[in-house]
Amino acid sequence: MPDQTAQIVLDTIRQRRTVDLLKLNPDPVPDDVLEAVLTAGTWAPTHGKHQPWRFTVFTGEGRRRLADLFARAYAASSAKDAGSPEAQENQRVRVMKAPVWISLELHVPQPPRFPQWEEEHALAAAAQNILLAATAFGLASKWASGPAMISPLTAQELGAPELRGFIFLGYAAEQPKDSSRAPLAEKVVWVSE
Repeated sequence: MPDQTAQIVLDTIRQRRTVDLLKLNPDPVPDDVLEAVLTAGTWAPTHGKHQPWRFTVFTGEGRRRLADLFARAYAASSAKDAGSPEAQENQRVRVMKAPVWISLELHVPQPPRFPQWEEEHALAAAAQNILLAATAFGLASKWASGPAMISPLTAQELGAPELRGFIFLGYAAEQPKDSSRAPLAEKVVWVSE
């Protein structure tokens, strides 16, 4: 049986849910909570201590800059409705539905010392830490990677060599639904001899 600290970590992992934008309320997230969540991200494993992650955080009226950027990036994308003014406006509206947006920027040290995939996995581990810390603080979250969120135009505007999407955070307007996973026996092979 896990001790109390281990059980808290295990419960937080099981409680994390992806929550849609439309299921968030508009309440702002306190700065000290955001700082703690972002700090958790920086404690991800990273080969050679490269820490290839960078985050740009959009809150309050700063989200309007991101909303405009997403609209321009979407218009420049290969999405089938990229030229639609309604689709571009939808990008703006979507941004304002979450109180916090955090970019997931990949900054690989140059010259690279390790394979690209290792740096990408480090960023993914940082993102997972952010998602789990957000859950521990009672925040709802989602890692999103639509065309505007991984666009080279968005990356350039943020000064990021590459983007792996954005995490949005907020407080859930309703309790997220329970989830399940396949039994461990379907996913694990034990070798003991």
